Amino acid sequence: MEITLIMNNFSVTKSNSLIDASYKLNVQAQKLVLACLGKVDPRSEIPKQMTITAAEFSELMGVPNAHRELYIAVDALFGSSIKIRDGNDDVEVYWIQKKSKKIKGAGSVTITWSDDVLKYISSLKSRFTSYKLRNIANLQSGHSIRLYELLMKFNSTGERVIYLNDFKSALGLEDKYSEFKVLNRDVIKPAIKELNQRSDLIIKYETIKKGRTVAALSFEFKQSKQLKMDI
Repeated sequence: MEITLIMNNFSVTKSNSLIDASYKLNVQAQKLVLACLGKVDPRSEIPKQMTITAAEFSELMGVPNAHRELYIAVDALFGSSIKIRDGNDDVEVYWIQKKSKKIKGAGSVTITWSDDVLKYISSLKSRFTSYKLRNIANLQSGHSIRLYELLMKFNSTGERVIYLNDFKSALGLEDKYSEFKVLNRDVIKPAIKELNQRSDLIIKYETIKKGRTVAALSFEFKQSKQLKMDI
């Protein structure tokens, strides 16, 4: 059964350097990053320090138990790093500069972006990918959110081919799933199933082999007019 959700039509804009970066955050932390970016006008200067309330987190991302989830998210973000390709170099930087301030009475947190991540967030003038927060608000898997971002970078064509190693790196799985059949069973198929059920995308994919080994994934996708959620 499908229902149509009505949510505020906030957009998030992320530098394509961040879209293709390698990181692994739990789903709460990913939604916190996206909610913060959703508050930013990409045409304006990105503030180094941002405060987000549990009410905003709930409204932007449709998060129940928003107070608890917000604190889980900010704790996960502290100490988490991200690997970004800068020219021919891979640079590893931290998302936030210091432990976030929790204002429990107000149900809010204040985060301070690291200078290095802020540089990439601020590079939106030249290359960026925008999408509506409501399209990923109902996703329960961090893998699903990352796959959505990777595909939306190619939204104009509805097709993307990505090398398997690059796909695993983007999801922070470089040292896991040495067997493709396990990766396919535990990560790819569940992520695509959730996106087909709960996002605005309809996705199909095929494998590209080199000999008997899967070398790349080929995705075809299109946007649905209605946001779906299975119940």
